[in-house]
Amino acid sequence: MKITDLSLKEKILQTVVIKVNKDKFISDQVGAAFFFGEIITEADEMGIEQAKRTLAQYIDNARIPILITSDFENGCGSMLKGLTPLPYLMSLGATNSEEIAYNYGKATALEARSVGANWSFSPVCDLNINKRNPLINVRGISDDPELAIRLLKQVIRGMQENGLAACAKHFPGDGLDYRDQHIVTTNNTLDFDEWKKLSGRVFQELIDDGVYSVMAGHITLPSYQKEVFENGMKLPATLSHELITNLLKKDMGYNGVVVTDALGMGGFNGWYDSMQRAEIESFKAGCDMMLWPTKDYVKNMTEAVENGYISVERLDDAVTRILEMKEKLGLFEKDNHAIKLSAEDLAFVKKTQQDTAEKSVTLIRDNGKFFPMSPDKVKKIAVVPITHHLPSFEEAELLCDELRARDFEVNYFKDGMKESDIDEHELVIYAVFSRPFRPMGFLDFHSAEARKVRAYLTYGTKKSMIVSFGSPYFGNQYFERAVTYVNAYSMVSPSVKAFVRAAVGEIPFGEFSPVEL
Repeated sequence: MKITDLSLKEKILQTVVIKVNKDKFISDQVGAAFFFGEIITEADEMGIEQAKRTLAQYIDNARIPILITSDFENGCGSMLKGLTPLPYLMSLGATNSEEIAYNYGKATALEARSVGANWSFSPVCDLNINKRNPLINVRGISDDPELAIRLLKQVIRGMQENGLAACAKHFPGDGLDYRDQHIVTTNNTLDFDEWKKLSGRVFQELIDDGVYSVMAGHITLPSYQKEVFENGMKLPATLSHELITNLLKKDMGYNGVVVTDALGMGGFNGWYDSMQRAEIESFKAGCDMMLWPTKDYVKNMTEAVENGYISVERLDDAVTRILEMKEKLGLFEKDNHAIKLSAEDLAFVKKTQQDTAEKSVTLIRDNGKFFPMSPDKVKKIAVVPITHHLPSFEEAELLCDELRARDFEVNYFKDGMKESDIDEHELVIYAVFSRPFRPMGFLDFHSAEARKVRAYLTYGTKKSMIVSFGSPYFGNQYFERAVTYVNAYSMVSPSVKAFVRAAVGEIPFGEFSPVEL
C-alpha cells in the first residue's frame, strides 16, 4: 500500500492507538488497537476464545491491516488470563542465557499471535541504576548495559523472527529517578557522556539490531536538552523535539516507529493548557503514534495539518514508518487472524517458563546452612508473607503447599508471628512478594508489612530465611542481617516452585546476580 492511496483522515487515523472496548466495537480504521490488561492492572478475565473473537472484529474491519498490541512484558499471561505468564525480565537477566532470552521472545510471540496480536510494547530496555526506582525494578533486565544488550537483542529477535513486532521502552531511559511518570515527569539524570555509555548505548545497539519500534517516555534528559519550557523546566521526551527528532531520529539514525507512552499519565499531563493541545505538540515533536489520545485528536490533527501547524511532510513521515512496520510483519500479504498453536508450540512455551524460573533463583548467602532443606534437618516451618499485593497471598499459600508436598510440616502466618510462635518452629521463611504497580507507588514497606519486618529483626533472626519474589534490593534495604537470603525476582507460580525445588536440592541454585547489590 502506498501513502498516496490514503486520504488525510486515513493518514491521521494510522497514528492512533485506541484501547479495545470488549463491550462495544470501535469501527474507526485506526493504526493500532491495544487490548485488555495493562501493565498497571491485573490480567483481563476474558476467555481466550472471546479475546480472539473480539480482536477478529478489528482485523476484519481493517482496510489497512491493523496492529494489535498489548504490554507483553513478561509473556502474555500477564495481560490475558489463560495464556502463560513468564517470570519478570530481571529473572531472565539472572539466567545470563542468550538461548533462554531468545526463547523468551519466541514464546511471547507464539502466544501473542495465538489470539491475533502482532505488536508488543516490550521489552523494557531501561537500566535499573537507581535501586529505589519504583517503576522499573524487576521489569528491567539489569543495571549493566553489557548484559542488557546481549540478552535484549535475543528477546527482540525471538519476537520479531516469529511475527511479533518489539518495542524498546522507555526512551531516553528510565531507572534513574526515584519517582514514577504515571504520577509526575521524571528525569534521566546521567550526564550526556555517561548516558551514551549506559542508557543511550542500550537503545543505540537495539536500534542498530533492527528493533521495529521505540516507546518515548515521559522522561527528560537534561544533559542533552537545551530548550527550556515556559515554566523554566525541560520537556519530557514525549513532548521534546530535541529528544525525539534531533537525538533519536537524526543523531541515532532511528527509522522505525516512535510510539508515545500512555497519554493519560501524570508525566505527560499539565505541560499545556489541555490534553488536546499536548497531543498535537507530541506529534509535532516527532512521536509517530499516540497511545490512547482523546476523542478530538483526529479533528484537531486535521485542523493542524490544514492550517500548516503540522506539516504534511511530518505526517507522511510518521505514516510511512507505520506502514513500513506493517510491511515488515507481512500484514499486507497474509491472513492476520489468530494462529493455532501446535502441541509442540505449547510445550515450548511452558518449558521456556520453567527454564526461566529454574535457572534464575539466586542464592545470595546461606550462612544459616539451611540448604539443601530436608525434613530430617528441619521439620517444622513457618511461612510469613510480606507484601502489599493481596493476590500474592495465594502464591505464599502455594509456597506452603510445595513444601508440604515434600513432607515438611508448614504453618502459614498471613498476619505475622508473635515471639512465642517463632519459638515453636525450627525455621521461619519470610516470603517477600513485590513488583512495580502492585500497588502503584514506592516499593518500600509500610504499615502491616513494616511491622513484619520489624518482627523479623527483633526475634529469631538465626532461624529465619528471606526469599524475595520481587525486588532484589530488599536484602540490603531491610534484611542485611539475614543469615540466609535468596532472590527469586518474580511472584509468579513457576518462580515459587523453582525456589522450593532449589531449596530441597532438586535443582541447583543460580549464583549470578543481574544487578549490583
